[in-house]
Amino acid sequence: MRNRMLLSNAQGEMMVTLPVHRRTASSRALSDIRFTEDISPTILMRHLRTGYGAAPYFEHFEHSLIQFFETYAKPGLPLLDFNLGSLRWLEDEFELKSVASSSNFMRHSDLEHPSNDFRTKESFTRENWTFDRYPQVFEDRNDFIGGCSVLDGIFHGGPEVKNWWMKKVTRLSSRHE
Repeated sequence: MRNRMLLSNAQGEMMVTLPVHRRTASSRALSDIRFTEDISPTILMRHLRTGYGAAPYFEHFEHSLIQFFETYAKPGLPLLDFNLGSLRWLEDEFELKSVASSSNFMRHSDLEHPSNDFRTKESFTRENWTFDRYPQVFEDRNDFIGGCSVLDGIFHGGPEVKNWWMKKVTRLSSRHE
């Protein structure tokens, strides 16, 4: 899931995969995963415009997302920088307390249930999560699509995302302090 984004559009769910070079046995570190020559900020923005151009807050975030993609989504750049940069982008846009550099992440020994171990792909299946409903542009055709990228919530909820984020993060961090 590190290089995939689930988005919604008029046809329903749309999985966007960021093209990366396959890791070899000699290089298993996340920091070694790099974008291929096929990565394109223009194509990423085209996907977002198609799915979210009519969303209430798309235009508000469009310019800063273009800048983010032009900085981090280039051939040869590390996927890890893109992922950490996306957390910093979110924190900057919504003036959130830094989570990307926090030591508040769960330790394996703190886990109450194995599905909370975020090191495995299984922890990211929809069965392990609940999604609060919010209005989506194409909800009349597709019903609510939960589990989309945080961009889906941002484009539909705008400033309300900060409240959603604070409820989730506060709940998580208070269990592990």
